[in-house]
Amino acid sequence: MGAERSTDRTLGHGRAVAKLILLGEHVVLYGRPAISLPVPLVGVTATARRSRGPVTVESTNAAGREPAAGPGDTAVSRLAVAAVCHHLRVPDEGLAIAVDSDIPSERGLGSSAAIAAAIIRAVADLWDRKLSGETLFALIQESEALAHGNASGVDARTVIGSAGPLWFQDGVARPLPVADSADRAVLVVGDTGVPGSTRVAVATARRRLHALGAAGEDLLERAGQLTHGAAEHLRFGRFAELGDAMTGAQRILVRLGVSCPAVDELVTAALAGGALGAKLSGGGLGGCVIALTTDAPAVHTALLAAGAQRCLEVPLNPVEV
Repeated sequence: MGAERSTDRTLGHGRAVAKLILLGEHVVLYGRPAISLPVPLVGVTATARRSRGPVTVESTNAAGREPAAGPGDTAVSRLAVAAVCHHLRVPDEGLAIAVDSDIPSERGLGSSAAIAAAIIRAVADLWDRKLSGETLFALIQESEALAHGNASGVDARTVIGSAGPLWFQDGVARPLPVADSADRAVLVVGDTGVPGSTRVAVATARRRLHALGAAGEDLLERAGQLTHGAAEHLRFGRFAELGDAMTGAQRILVRLGVSCPAVDELVTAALAGGALGAKLSGGGLGGCVIALTTDAPAVHTALLAAGAQRCLEVPLNPVEV
């Protein structure tokens, strides 16, 4: 399985999608479950071609709003190239990588994991090599861990091709059943416009849990209970109860110190606009708010009026990615 298996292929292609965390961010690092969803309409494409000289990575943003790659994404991009080349036993030089992303960076939407996944797929495709799902996951995790520190794996599992919600715990993911009536409710995602930092947020939550002692353990248990309940609410189409679980999870995230004024304002606005529940999604300290609703236009309007830079709608029911 060495470099001698190169082909005449001139371009390699890869794609991955964005993700949301419905419940369980941060506490998933302490053995509690999380529920994630893919965002198939927002994603990353990457192409890889052979060139002369060192590896180059160029990033563009399809939406044209901001640079496609933040500092963390740039680091992950280069680490992903090195990781996949080492795995394939091919030279990690003489490659030109082009990344086109419409996932806002540092917003809790899995930008860095999706970029890593798309690049790894593109380089493997250039060499006409197939990667198993577990190998792809491991390579994304390697890239994420070196760039950001401890990564739970929920981002990597979700961006590489889940169809609908995933239950994630202790590194293992499985699809969650969703009620047929789930198309009556959607998640409206509001971008605060404030960049978050997963590394800083994880450290903040760790310090807060340590300071809380036994009360911190109680928070983790409560968060786990909310996530278990949310899985049942999804299965049986209990949207009001699911919304309550989301808002309860937000209260825990506030106590963990990973919310911020911009997030709090959008959560309040979404609830006032008729959302069944609302919370931050992802690392926090900025990023995005998700609001569950059966009246998307009203919540969309409320979020924009409260300062959201942009909004999008994500279905709860399974979709093909």
